[in-house]
Amino acid sequence: MAYTAKELQNIPTISTGQSCDLKLDLGDKRVWLSRCGVEDGMPFENAISIEQLINGKWIETKLYEG
Repeated sequence: MAYTAKELQNIPTISTGQSCDLKLDLGDKRVWLSRCGVEDGMPFENAISIEQLINGKWIETKLYEG
């Protein structure tokens, strides 16, 4: 599961977090697109994070440049 920032920007936002927009909720996985960039302390622009439901808790399992 690897999405680009451009692909995710074209998907309606499900929910808005403090710094990211939830773009996909696949039941046990969530895909977030960051609204922050390098100037805000992120390691790169257009960060995409993948969360996975593990033992009842949402854990970020991947962070990559979109």
